[in-house]
Order: sequence, then C-alpha cells, then structure tokens
Amino acid sequence: MQVLVTGGLGYIGSHTSVLLLEKGYDLVIVDDLSNSNEKVLININKITGKNPIFEKIDLKNKNSVSKLFKNYDFDGIIHFAAHKSV
Repeated sequence: MQVLVTGGLGYIGSHTSVLLLEKGYDLVIVDDLSNSNEKVLININKITGKNPIFEKIDLKNKNSVSKLFKNYDFDGIIHFAAHKSV
C-alpha cells in the first residue's frame, strides 16, 4: 500500500512515517520544509533502513498538488501539513 504523508518531516509526521515504514507501507512524504528540515529524511532512513519518496511541495500550490496526484496512486493519505501558531 502506498500512503501519502503530508508534513511528513515534521515532529508528528516523521514519527508516523517511521511507524508506517516499519509496518511495510510504501511512503510518499510531502513537505514544504517551512517548519522542518530535509535532514529528518536521513534520520528516518537510519531508523528504518528504508528511503521513502520525498516531494518538496507547497500544498497551497494547486499545480504541484495536481501533478502529485497524477504521478502517484495513493491508497491512503495522512495529513499533518499545517501552518500553526501556538
């Protein structure tokens, strides 16, 4: 199963991505890196031994999102991408 994890390099998204990879899911992680760092991808690989697909996409960009859904056939989506103020 191929799962899309938006915000997958943030704190909650990266932990969820690790768990999904350990359960055998194929992942596509989408993140615009506004609140995260691409180095998290290296740590995900160190923990799981797997390399999920990473797409640097701003989900507010309609054309990028359309292209994403044309290029992949997702079985599920977990959405963690958001701008927040705490």
